[in-house]
Amino acid sequence: MKKILALLFLSAAIISCETEPLDPSLNSGATGGSGSGSGSVDTTLIVGSWDYADTETESTTTSVVMGNTISLTVDIEFVSSDAVLVFNTDGTYTVDGDLTIETFLAGASQGQSTSTLAESGTYTINGSNITFAANGAGTVFDANAVYTIVELTATDLEITLASDVTQVISGVSQRTEIEGFASFTR
Repeated sequence: MKKILALLFLSAAIISCETEPLDPSLNSGATGGSGSGSGSVDTTLIVGSWDYADTETESTTTSVVMGNTISLTVDIEFVSSDAVLVFNTDGTYTVDGDLTIETFLAGASQGQSTSTLAESGTYTINGSNITFAANGAGTVFDANAVYTIVELTATDLEITLASDVTQVISGVSQRTEIEGFASFTR
């Protein structure tokens, strides 16, 4: 559940700051610059403030306990947000604001919750993949997830996320698969 919330917070992390032109010297594949290869995005468009517009994630946890397989699916849907994600030309980001989500367990609403997001760190773009490294203990972006920019225009940004982690806890094998997206606007 913690990982699911972290993925939702990822979406909120893409907002705040004034739009500034990207320094052309950063366009070498370095932090904040454009990557090479297929699926590259125009990174000059990402710099600036982005308002959280929508997010959805689906997390399926499958555990094997004494030979029995148990699966649980949790869906998280966007309700509202005043969170802003800001990408700066120097390869840093900030996320500030509140994000309200609704959680569904096996299709039934478990209610809404609001989290306050406050994080900063660095970002790197390679092709269409974006990697985040939080200053300190990050809560917005899951270190195990792969984030892909699927849309980036002057006014719209959409990032998908995917994570597949298997761990053994007290002798129980547990696999958590997460897929989702976050959309932002200016």
